[in-house]
Amino acid sequence: MTVIRRTRLLLAMTFLMGLSACAVDRSTVSIDPPESIANPVNGVDVKLVSVTDSRLFEFRPTTPDIPSLSEDEINNDSIKARAFARKRNSYGKALGDVVLPENQTVAGIMKPALENAFRAAGYRVLEPGNPEFDKAIPVEVKVIQFWSWIEWGFWELGLHNKAEVSISATEGPMAEGLTVFNETVGKHAAVFDGDWQQSATTGIMDLGVKVTDELNKLRQ
Repeated sequence: MTVIRRTRLLLAMTFLMGLSACAVDRSTVSIDPPESIANPVNGVDVKLVSVTDSRLFEFRPTTPDIPSLSEDEINNDSIKARAFARKRNSYGKALGDVVLPENQTVAGIMKPALENAFRAAGYRVLEPGNPEFDKAIPVEVKVIQFWSWIEWGFWELGLHNKAEVSISATEGPMAEGLTVFNETVGKHAAVFDGDWQQSATTGIMDLGVKVTDELNKLRQ
């Protein structure tokens, strides 16, 4: 077999592997919440009164990093709340989307990670029924971006995740608002459901670390 034929065969195999991984149907992938860490003994009391999904979806986005759904579901709020990726072939054609199970939402899986981020920064995150809950500073979070997508390369696929949240409070250092962004990328020969899961999980964890860092800066 000549070098040229061998190269063509390898390219074809890589393409088919990637195409088979990007099945044309919908994938339902669950995301396990992080293990909750304990509140610090001392710290500013806060309560996350809302975590809102504010992502904007498009039917035919110009780039794959923009959240998108099929035409018959682009206005389906229930599906949008669970969608976090879209499969595409090497030509950019949409094949199938990746969604959370019906008992999960993007905002819902973000909340425990953000609570951990606040605790790691020295805040006490209180829940209804906790002493001093009523006096805790209300914190609102908007999920501006959370999306995973494939970037096709010559020999491998880049699986990206982009996450961004906007955090605001009625008083204290967060009163002027805080926006935190993160992007991760992993390299794969092919992408399967477990890889979509890992991409989203890593994106949430890394975003949480950055939220903690930014909260620490505000308190300095």
